[in-house]
Amino acid sequence: MMIDGIKQKPISDIKRKPTPLRAEEFRFVPEIKPTHRIEENPFLKTERREKTHLIEENPRQPFRPKLLLLVAGILVLLALGFLAIDHFSSATISIVPVTQSAHLDSDFTATKGTTVSGDLALQFMSLSEEGTKEVKGTVEQNIQKKASGKATIYNFYSEASQRLIKNTRLESPDHKIFRINDSVVVPGAKIVGGKVTQPGSVVVSIYADAPGKEYNIGLSDFVIPGFKGDPKYLKFTARSNVEAPLSGGFSGTMEVPSPEDTLKAKNDIKEELKKTILEKASAQIPKDFSFFPGSVVLKFEEKPEELVVGENEKIIISATASVFFFDTAVLTKKIAENALPKYTGSTLSISNLKNLSFTFVDKVDDVVLADLAKVRFHITGDAIFVGEINTEELSANLAGKDKTDFTKIISKQNSIERANVSMFPPWKNSFPVDSGKIYVKLVSE
Repeated sequence: MMIDGIKQKPISDIKRKPTPLRAEEFRFVPEIKPTHRIEENPFLKTERREKTHLIEENPRQPFRPKLLLLVAGILVLLALGFLAIDHFSSATISIVPVTQSAHLDSDFTATKGTTVSGDLALQFMSLSEEGTKEVKGTVEQNIQKKASGKATIYNFYSEASQRLIKNTRLESPDHKIFRINDSVVVPGAKIVGGKVTQPGSVVVSIYADAPGKEYNIGLSDFVIPGFKGDPKYLKFTARSNVEAPLSGGFSGTMEVPSPEDTLKAKNDIKEELKKTILEKASAQIPKDFSFFPGSVVLKFEEKPEELVVGENEKIIISATASVFFFDTAVLTKKIAENALPKYTGSTLSISNLKNLSFTFVDKVDDVVLADLAKVRFHITGDAIFVGEINTEELSANLAGKDKTDFTKIISKQNSIERANVSMFPPWKNSFPVDSGKIYVKLVSE
């Protein structure tokens, strides 16, 4: 069949033998999208584009700076934590000191002014107290009491001291005689350029030579009649004290307390005075020294008041104490040498030192203590010796050391029976470098 000069093939031929496309005729045919479409939210569209852009341009994520900072912060915190633990680390050492009991029954000697190392030096101090108690009078009695009080004796004579024996007389301007009850030593005067700049002086108790109110003279000056005819007569004088004027003299009949009531009151006062003096001695004696109740020499003196008829009698007792005390370390060493046969000189203490019995070998009650060159005394009892440990030195020796060195260091201490250590924190294997963080506790069994 011919159409306008072109020979047309039958349709059946076209279907049966498709003609393949030549290479030059092949080209991309774009996809034809439907004409109807759903409009997208422009904001969502922008977000999708941004996300698509990120995915397309960053297919692999880099190491983020924030993660680096987080890791660094954790490391810093860990370092600070370890530093804090190290700063607050400590060690506590519990120590049981060596203890040993031994019976003691020995004499000792203390010498005044000793300078030889290891010798026991004689030390003493004087204390005074006064106690009063009122007792009701119930018994009528004829009373003969002597006036008494305190006086100061002065030495204007020379730089040498002067002893006055017991019962030395003092005479008032109106020729009333008073006496001292105990021997005393008046210190020498201070003389500069031949002139007395300060007299020596001593305070004493004086008593009227006879009972009666006429001796209640209060304040007065005195001379020493025993020096009459000697240059000392004008250079040794005395004057009664304002704090204890001469009083208490009486002669007559009046109601007085019964002897039983009086004795009880006096004993009560003396016990209170003894207790007070021991407390004062404990407070005033230096830290490294010790005394015993038996090393306190007490002298009691009644101070009679002027008696008034119809009133209670006031009993006044004064106590003067001479307290002998000793260097604790030297005394302990002397006791250890006597009581411990195998003592090698290690530092010890005696936990019950004051409970040991102390007695003077020679009497010291009636002597002038200032004249004593030495005293002998006896100590008996069961002494408990305890090893002394220098805790500061031990802490210094352990500072910075490994925990494994603990046993070796402790074994060098002869005064330690046994010891254990606990560390904080528990996993620490070395002692703190700062010895102040090593705490030593002494534990008694």
